[in-house]
Amino acid sequence: MRATFTYLIGPQKGERAEFDSTAISIGRAANNMLCLGDGARRVSSHHAEVFRRGNQYLLRDLGSTNGTMINGRRVVVSELNPDDMIEFGAGGPLLRFGVDHPEDHIQTISTKMPGTGRDRSTADLRDAMSEPPSVPGPKANATLIAALTAAMVLGGLAGIFASSRFRPNESESMSYAEIAERSGPTVVLLRAEFELLDSSGQVTTTEARTGSGFIVSSDGLIITNRHLVRDWEYSSSSASGRITKIEAILPRHMVEEAVPAEVYKLGPEKAADVAILKLSLPAQQFVQGFEGDTSNTNPGDEVVVIGYPLGLELLHWTRDTTANPSLSTGIVSRVGHDFIQLNLRAYHGNSGGPVLNRKGQVIGILTANLGSAQDIALCTPISAALALVKNEMGDNIDSSARVQFQSFLTKH
Repeated sequence: MRATFTYLIGPQKGERAEFDSTAISIGRAANNMLCLGDGARRVSSHHAEVFRRGNQYLLRDLGSTNGTMINGRRVVVSELNPDDMIEFGAGGPLLRFGVDHPEDHIQTISTKMPGTGRDRSTADLRDAMSEPPSVPGPKANATLIAALTAAMVLGGLAGIFASSRFRPNESESMSYAEIAERSGPTVVLLRAEFELLDSSGQVTTTEARTGSGFIVSSDGLIITNRHLVRDWEYSSSSASGRITKIEAILPRHMVEEAVPAEVYKLGPEKAADVAILKLSLPAQQFVQGFEGDTSNTNPGDEVVVIGYPLGLELLHWTRDTTANPSLSTGIVSRVGHDFIQLNLRAYHGNSGGPVLNRKGQVIGILTANLGSAQDIALCTPISAALALVKNEMGDNIDSSARVQFQSFLTKH
């Protein structure tokens, strides 16, 4: 098996490197097996290594200055899966990981023939499957038909009951296209710049993060993740930081038309990972519905995520001149105490975007995915954000959402 790396951005976009080795060194220095070149300033000289353990590849960051991200999440050691996107240094080279397997050989499947003790080959099984079955008599047929009819009737009744118990009201359910049309214009692309400080308060580096957020009131309140604007709080280093600029790019607007924003409120602790921002101008469109009661969200419910996967990078790849959010779909896997677990794949840039049910109501904020399990995403229940702005939103939300919001306030 060979490890492959495909460049997704930059002058080498589309080029692919292959390695048979069990250990692959990666960095800016020329003596790395995968040399990212002197021009990759976000990459350390010896940045990371990928090594094989059995049939699994793993990535280890070698203490790089700007970190290593897999699908937008910073990692130290993590398993790699095909199609994972590895970013070497925030804003640095982005490569897609893959695995080439040798041709699979067809093997004969053997099983023991009952009562013989000898192996029965695939061909034997195929011949046996082609033998005509014994035909039951008329009496056996009548009994079988009666049993099947009874099972069908009971199954039909059970299905009707289950449908009435578990299926959503069809008149309330919206199509994905309707949800995109209604809620897409409320989702903004956010970019936050900040400075990292050492223990003496001196600036050590300036960094930026991109993510998603959604407007929830006419006076420009935006819900997003705390880690987008205070990234240093979630780093393993002891550095502190300060925000220097936050801007929001509205849907169907160009990057140059970004609107300034500021931190309005933060969650009481970083574990909640919620932040409320405020635009410098009133909002024309904003989210129209919330479901703040997690008891109304169940495993198997279909959900929609709207946001900006890969942030500004995706705009560069697709050569779009305006920002337009992407829509992804998935299902609820589990409703936990602090998070709603989703079965979908999310990328950096999606963080902070709304997670909506099929009624078009926001049930949560997309917060994280797990580096070792790319199809598991975590969503912070929307109640954590609504609790921060319950006083501000009472008179500024859409009338269709006011009844739901008032219901939430009575429970909190």
